[in-house]
Amino acid sequence: MDDMNRWKYGNPRLVCGWLVALIGLLSCASASGQATGAASPEAFLGRPVGTDFELADWEQVSGYYRELADASRRVELTKVGETTEGRDFLIAVISSEANLERIEEIKGHARTIADPRGKSESELRRATRDGKVIVFVTPSMHSTEVAATEMGMRFAWMLATSDEQPWKSAREETVVVITPSLNPDGVDHVVEWYREHVGTNLEGTSLDKLYQFYTGHDNNRDWFMLTQTETRHLTRLLYQEWFPQILWDVHQQGNSKERFFVPPYRDPLNPNLDAGIVAGINLIGTRAVMDMTREGFTGIATGVSYDNWWNGGNRSVPCRHNVIGILTEAASAKYASPIFQEVSSLRDPLGSSRYQPSNQFLRPWAGGWWRVSDIIDYELAFGRSLLGSVSREPRFWLTNALEAAKRNIDSDVRGGPRGWLIPIDNPDRGATRRMIDVLLASGVEVHVAEASFEADGREFPAGTIVLRRDQPYGGYVQDLFELQDFPPGTNPYDVTGWTLPLLLGVRRVEVTRDFSVSTRPVSTPEEATEAFAGDPRLGEFGDGTGEESGNADGAGGTAEVVSLADSDGWIRLIEAVRDGGSARVRLGGEGAGLAAIGGERDDDASSGESVTRIDAMPRIGVYAPWAASMDEGWLRWVLDEFDVPFQRIRNETIRDGQLHELVDVLILPSVTRGSIDRGRSPDGSPREISGGLDPEGALAVQRFVRGGGRLITLGSSSAWAIDLFGLPLTDVTRGNEAGDFSCPGSILRGVVEPHALTAGLPGEISLFFSRSSGWKRTGDSDRDAEGVNGGSIKTLLRYAPNRLLLSGFIRNPETLEGSDAWVVAECGEGEVHLFGFRPHYRAWTQATFHLLFRSIFLATPVDVRDAKG
Repeated sequence: MDDMNRWKYGNPRLVCGWLVALIGLLSCASASGQATGAASPEAFLGRPVGTDFELADWEQVSGYYRELADASRRVELTKVGETTEGRDFLIAVISSEANLERIEEIKGHARTIADPRGKSESELRRATRDGKVIVFVTPSMHSTEVAATEMGMRFAWMLATSDEQPWKSAREETVVVITPSLNPDGVDHVVEWYREHVGTNLEGTSLDKLYQFYTGHDNNRDWFMLTQTETRHLTRLLYQEWFPQILWDVHQQGNSKERFFVPPYRDPLNPNLDAGIVAGINLIGTRAVMDMTREGFTGIATGVSYDNWWNGGNRSVPCRHNVIGILTEAASAKYASPIFQEVSSLRDPLGSSRYQPSNQFLRPWAGGWWRVSDIIDYELAFGRSLLGSVSREPRFWLTNALEAAKRNIDSDVRGGPRGWLIPIDNPDRGATRRMIDVLLASGVEVHVAEASFEADGREFPAGTIVLRRDQPYGGYVQDLFELQDFPPGTNPYDVTGWTLPLLLGVRRVEVTRDFSVSTRPVSTPEEATEAFAGDPRLGEFGDGTGEESGNADGAGGTAEVVSLADSDGWIRLIEAVRDGGSARVRLGGEGAGLAAIGGERDDDASSGESVTRIDAMPRIGVYAPWAASMDEGWLRWVLDEFDVPFQRIRNETIRDGQLHELVDVLILPSVTRGSIDRGRSPDGSPREISGGLDPEGALAVQRFVRGGGRLITLGSSSAWAIDLFGLPLTDVTRGNEAGDFSCPGSILRGVVEPHALTAGLPGEISLFFSRSSGWKRTGDSDRDAEGVNGGSIKTLLRYAPNRLLLSGFIRNPETLEGSDAWVVAECGEGEVHLFGFRPHYRAWTQATFHLLFRSIFLATPVDVRDAKG
């Protein structure tokens, strides 16, 4: 990560012309007492912010903040690193000149408030008296939500220059840190697409790629696993440098209901959230409704859509760090293109059959034109209310944050666990290192035992990792380490279970009573795992840094891969060397960098099954539909992170019918049958990227597999493969038989079936189920049932037959219990691996990455398949 580089930008962009000058004069005149010297964003852009059919690209946005910082002593612009694609990741710090001169002192007070341990009462009083409320504002994480990018420019200018209220008081009583965009790469991609198609029948259509390189819209699902560069930048700023008391996350949503959402959030409430923090969220949101209503804004709703349960978003992880996390959601236009909406087309945000006022929806919007400028007006109105609430009672908000930190530290008052231990006999050291890395990056204190000790009546050796509950972010650790129990009766906004050790496959021990142990703090994953030998016959996933390892879009080259089952049943892939160079993939042995394939194997002694020798690195293809797939992006991240070479395969390449010349393994990420077959509609996309695989591409995939290729389908795409190959599998989670089964996002128990491809796996694996599938055999209960072409179908993993749920929520689990989760089917000379779930889900599920890699790199010998078929 780059060092901090602070500058004042010179060479301001020259803006001329009578129209631009007039716009600038009018903008300045619109606020009485406006300070001079800093050009308005209107003057800089040569148009009003929020102009129909106009969007600012990253050069313009970042250029404006540079000019503002150059012109105003109230603004400091900082480059905190680079984005995934190499653009500057910036923050603008805005406050009074006096506050900026003592900014390090203010940050020191914020650190004291966030962690009051060891501080005297006088030091704490000084921190709340002399400190300033630090507010983070984070526009444009989702770059298709375009209004906040330009709103942020005007918000920053008003805060830096206006002598009206609340701007003047906010400068004096707060320090505001704005990210001009949380996703600068996406700003450029969205603007480029929009500019190319504005004024055509494709105006307002979706991009042909993810606007964030790996994650697209899922970049707001990364805030506890920290896989993305941008996520890590902000996380470090929040919990290791600035320690803010408030964060405002600025978003847009669909346009069929309310015009603007503000908290309070709807139920359920996560019990690990501090009550004072939740009350603060509600207070700010409710005051905003009053302020905005008095200003004449209509269509504002609270307590709908967005719950206060799930962990992982940019507004929800800070709440677990004693930060008031505020989400606002404005109704969207079509990028910068206005839309007209009759009131009869609008739906009630509370689900009523009538579009009507209620206590949570005071004044419905009357319909009409809706523009990006309207979104900006609503967002600025909320921003004024937020700054007014904070600047009127700054000591109140600082004291509230201090009290929340104290309550988190005082675990005796809270009750519950005293801490968690990570035993040194965890076999997957790489997964352990990754877990410790994300905890450290999130500001969590991690210790290692210096001597053996006893906890809850058990002995633990020196080197055991100790995570105490009585620390400022102890509630965050508890929320990550305990089993979630989502209350029935409501639909979750996102996932319901996210227990981190289960996702990663790391064994943790909860300590319920007070314990005494001599420990030392650690600052790196390597320090934390020094006593962890791991299993010498297990490879390791990654180095635990979370840094990207580069995009590997090329084919597999001339690597050599050797796989074997040694005498005691362990499977090891020994080496994979690309073109005679350095090791690119190495499974097993010291320094392994890809996957842990090994462990005790409970084979049927009579089966004689083993794993075949692979004489060359398989050429891997990842299906990349033009209807950009977030799941494909997460799959690319996992492969790139572990240096697995692959190439992206588009529809037109598959339709060409020569897949065998390009790849040996084709992976279909979780994409629906309709999207695979039909692709993008010709009415909503350029002709060259419209359409899907049906019929030519589908038949080409069929020929590829029957000719000896391997097809791996993940999640939703498995239904497409079942239909294509006529496999006798029925999804038990869909159709009339499924009833009201529901499992929207939870960790379940999987049971491993004995087979060569599962040798070395533990008997049970935790897996993530999110609207996934489970299969039963059609007309045959035999797990080796034959497909339509006579090949066998074998179950490698199934959902547990009882006690299925580990963490989260499931309704009617008996529907899924005992069904197949991962099967392999012979089809001609090749085979199809079907995963009912996504083993790489959002890059969270390292516990099941192993399964994906096995399906790629290991193959059952032909003679064994023939014997069983």
